[in-house]
Amino acid sequence: MGHVLARLAGYGVVLTPHWPYMFERHQAGSDAVRVTRWTSSGPVQVVVQPDRLTEGREVVDVADGPSHPCWFVETSAFRLRWPAQFTIESPQDQADSTPFYLHGPGEATIFPQGPVPQERLADPHALVAAGQTVLDHRVSEDGSTLTELGYQHNEEEWWQGHWTIRYDSDRLLVFTAQALSAHSTQAREAAEVIAASVERRQ
Repeated sequence: MGHVLARLAGYGVVLTPHWPYMFERHQAGSDAVRVTRWTSSGPVQVVVQPDRLTEGREVVDVADGPSHPCWFVETSAFRLRWPAQFTIESPQDQADSTPFYLHGPGEATIFPQGPVPQERLADPHALVAAGQTVLDHRVSEDGSTLTELGYQHNEEEWWQGHWTIRYDSDRLLVFTAQALSAHSTQAREAAEVIAASVERRQ
């Protein structure tokens, strides 16, 4: 299989995909998940109903899992709730160590980094790139932070947000969300779902 850094868990099952892959909700409001595996001859898909296991072992492995009534994205280090309207996709490049990418409306992308040493982010501008403007910076009581940025890309206005969340005594998780400014509300809401639900697994 190889290079699978994230899986989907909930409704009594765990779905471990074959790389490269994409998870998407089969229908709005449905618990069913469509899994796509990209192959040299094209995409191969299977729909998994949590209460009715299907064929498609060349696309995804299905095993017994936690019974919580929602889907969580799990890595070896953490898990988080899968926000609505976003697909889960693997990196397409085997050299990319990002566990997964979430893609949504308005060219929105959300992805995790870390855990990273806290000292790497000690400078409040450590996550601000050239050409970006700080729109807001907030620190929560638990020490997590949110930095919101604005910038131009291909003559369009974009928004970016960085959520830093305590992982352990000296490491942080970073979740970065970005979207066209007109769709920033949806991306921000999805990132807030992630920040509120993330749990350490190690």
